[in-house]
Amino acid sequence: MHHHHLSDSALRALLSTTEDEHAVAELLDAEVSRRLLLLRAVLDASDDVPEAGPAGVREAWRLLEDAEKLQPAGFRTALLDPQVGLWAASVFRRLSRVAADAADAGDAAPDEPPLHAELGFLSLLAASVSLVAGADFRVRVPVWQGAVFLPGLGRALVGGEAWGWAEVEARDGVATVTADGARAAVTADGAQATVTPDGALATVAPAGGRAAVTADGAQATVAPDGVLATVVPDGAQATVTADGAWAAVTADVAQATVTLPVDPESDGPGWQGLRRLRSVDAGTALTLTLTLDDLGPYPAVPGLQTSGRLSPAQFACWQRWFDEMWPVLATGHPAAARALSVGLLSVVPLPRGERLRARAASSSDAFGCVLLSEPDDDAEWLPAQLGVALVHEFRHTLLNGLIFLTPLFDECGELFHAPWRDDPRPLGGLVHGAYAFSGVAHYWRTRGADGLAGFEFALWRSAVQAVLETLRDHPALTPLGRDLVKTLDEQTAPWHEEPAGTHEHHLAHLAATHHHATWRAHHLHTPSSHAKALARAWEAGGGRADAPDMRPVLRTDPGACRLDALALLARLSIIAPQEFDALRAEEEPARLVPGVGVADLALVGGDAEAAVKLYVDELADGGARPAAWAGLGLALSECGETAAGAVLTEQPELALGVSRLLPTPPDPVALARWLARRPVR
Repeated sequence: MHHHHLSDSALRALLSTTEDEHAVAELLDAEVSRRLLLLRAVLDASDDVPEAGPAGVREAWRLLEDAEKLQPAGFRTALLDPQVGLWAASVFRRLSRVAADAADAGDAAPDEPPLHAELGFLSLLAASVSLVAGADFRVRVPVWQGAVFLPGLGRALVGGEAWGWAEVEARDGVATVTADGARAAVTADGAQATVTPDGALATVAPAGGRAAVTADGAQATVAPDGVLATVVPDGAQATVTADGAWAAVTADVAQATVTLPVDPESDGPGWQGLRRLRSVDAGTALTLTLTLDDLGPYPAVPGLQTSGRLSPAQFACWQRWFDEMWPVLATGHPAAARALSVGLLSVVPLPRGERLRARAASSSDAFGCVLLSEPDDDAEWLPAQLGVALVHEFRHTLLNGLIFLTPLFDECGELFHAPWRDDPRPLGGLVHGAYAFSGVAHYWRTRGADGLAGFEFALWRSAVQAVLETLRDHPALTPLGRDLVKTLDEQTAPWHEEPAGTHEHHLAHLAATHHHATWRAHHLHTPSSHAKALARAWEAGGGRADAPDMRPVLRTDPGACRLDALALLARLSIIAPQEFDALRAEEEPARLVPGVGVADLALVGGDAEAAVKLYVDELADGGARPAAWAGLGLALSECGETAAGAVLTEQPELALGVSRLLPTPPDPVALARWLARRPVR
């Protein structure tokens, strides 16, 4: 293990809107040391935990040390596996919790495995490294929900208890996984017999020459063939021997000895291999190789539904998407591609999201892991959209790696508007977003000024500029954090002089302004005394709106969602204009595109006058979307009513607060005009 510091060149490269392969390599070296420290901390902390003995923590550590000596490169690869990072962080936090509260005793939370299973993951890691090293060994490992997961290799489906035990053994190049105490004998005399193999109920019910076997929820049929029959329930082998009315069933259903294939990426009886995506750009010969992780037991983002095990056809789709994306990235964004080829380790597939609302995520505990939803079927833009999603999330990985080495900000209780989120974000989220989206803006900047690229560049350069203005000179930034903000500021400032298509730039302005105004309408609230004074003045005949402005109060609205409605519609109008026109013809477009209203479509479609009328109609209903006030402000500004429009885009919470106090919904245009005439003090 080494003490780590970044070279000056790597640090300069990281404090940038672009990516650098050498800086990534240095961060990976640091991550190896960080995980070794975590492993050692887990080993030491487990000495005081009763579950550590049965979990074989010390034995696993010795096996891991032996395997590292045989295969140092394989040990490093296994240690950097994102699943190992997630496990190490999870079990360390859990052991720390146990140490802080002895009464906790390691009891599992509803979403946690038993502590013995978490501690036993070290044995799974040791087994994986030993297998890669070609060692002969035998080690006891935990069964997780009927499977034995070997990091970086795959999982053996052994059945039995959800949180039982199994044994991994390797001899002379042959590796097997066998569930503990799972062999069961079933004897039936007459009509029916039952057996409980290692706690799982199985039933044999002969029925006139045939028998049905139900084992742990898996149905199989026993068809006697003379005196011998074969049963294959859920891929596991069993035999039935019949002697008159007496039958004996010995089932490997529970024994479930799984032999690993020579190539562990391949599936086999009882084995599911972790498959790799491999893409090569013919022009540059640059190769991307990473794991498509559809098996890992540790979620990178708790609560986020993943796709689960992909079929061969689904895996082939992902390979095709990466094959289409990689040449675009390698030739158009070579620095980013080289960095990804070094540091992107795995992708976790997510189900397809809503139209033009692809989902992507990452975790600070899983360096090099990106979660991605299936892309939309827009063939022309799919490679670019997939590439920018990888760049975006990978930049979060890079910043997390830097933050583990040195802090960029101190704890800060403030919450802020982030142009890419529905909810208020802490300072750290703002720093992360500015860093990630500066890379996104840089990506689109190189792809032209018109069409989708022009829109995305204009949208994200304005978002980054707004956030950097908030961060500039913030007292909670550390010296290095201020250097980061200063460097991003200097590198992105010239972008605002670069052209973007006039139409695309206008759509980006609408989308950015609408997001900010809608965010305010959801999360900022006019102080009660101020809103009541204005409401009384309005009810008194709409005279002078003479009430002093007061700072709004931030109260997070948990119901705020899909604040990107105008950005989504702008994208749709650019890449699928016919689909956009068809959506405009819908009476209830939100059925097809959640969060969107008919007035939004008119506004993005360039018909501001129609948009004003439609927003007014929507606001006549007391349950209108807060976003309708923001949209009305934009539409009024488009029609030349800049003062009234500005009230609704810059302070929508004011109109919203007043209207909620009135017995009937007011004319929103008249209210906006009236508020625009008030003296500001």
